[in-house]
Amino acid sequence: MTYEAKITLKFDSTWDHTGGIYDDETLPEEHYTFEVPAQDLNSTQLFTLFSNFARAIGHTEMGIMKGACAVTFNDMRSEEEMRKIAEEYDLKLVEDYRDEVCKLEAEVRDLKAKLSRALNPSAEQYTEEEISAMCAENEVTVDTLKNADVVCFDCGSKYGEYHDRVSSVWEGKCNVCGEVKNITETRDYGYLQKGIKELSK
Repeated sequence: MTYEAKITLKFDSTWDHTGGIYDDETLPEEHYTFEVPAQDLNSTQLFTLFSNFARAIGHTEMGIMKGACAVTFNDMRSEEEMRKIAEEYDLKLVEDYRDEVCKLEAEVRDLKAKLSRALNPSAEQYTEEEISAMCAENEVTVDTLKNADVVCFDCGSKYGEYHDRVSSVWEGKCNVCGEVKNITETRDYGYLQKGIKELSK
């Protein structure tokens, strides 16, 4: 007993042009049939068939490639499977690329800060490069606000709403901006809920 199978893709189009006059590039009708044996067809050959068919009916190379990527990389696929395909074709998922870029950018900022300090060893204040590096290290996120126990008045006013009550104030490091200032407990600013809601949008 032998097993045989085939796949047939058909495309038919006709133009109903008043007067029967066509321009030089328009065909009055087109009929395409793609037929391949399917009993031993693998997935790569199958998609080659689809791409040939799509090309024949007018799709661009870019559109065909985007379609294949949309099938492969989308929210309905598991991250593990997408990662395997990405590694096979030497690609990077955007999450990996973003992490790598952020790491390199942080290294560049750190080197610039060290270089500026080496060139200005007697500077009493932070250089612009040092300030830039410190600000980047203390980028404010939702988690930053949620995990903060103490906050300076500047960050409290920016990310929270002050409750009119007696507050304990002391000098220390703000859990939000990282600077040493006069600080208080985040509860005095509504646990920074205003900022958490804004950053969560």
